[in-house]
Amino acid sequence: MSINYQSLNRYPIIRTFSASTSNTEINIPATANYMTIQSPDHKIFISFDGEDGGAPSAHKINVVSGGSVEFKLGKGYNRNNSVYIATESSSSADINLIFEE
Repeated sequence: MSINYQSLNRYPIIRTFSASTSNTEINIPATANYMTIQSPDHKIFISFDGEDGGAPSAHKINVVSGGSVEFKLGKGYNRNNSVYIATESSSSADINLIFEE
């Protein structure tokens, strides 16, 4: 099930959600310039290609348990409006998101 954060606009924004081995689509706030993704206890997959509820894309990065990754988001037509996050093996893993202006 996708999660829509597009209307949030007071920064920084911190959100936590529960992910599974299927993609969860995260709609990125429209005015965010940076995004950090972190999972304290599980290895996760992150991709900008995919579909909500689908399998993780072949075009993904792996983030180890406790690791994090920060993205500088594009602008205008170069911007992705969503990101897909899945866990490697857990059916319920907390994922932390930070959006910054």
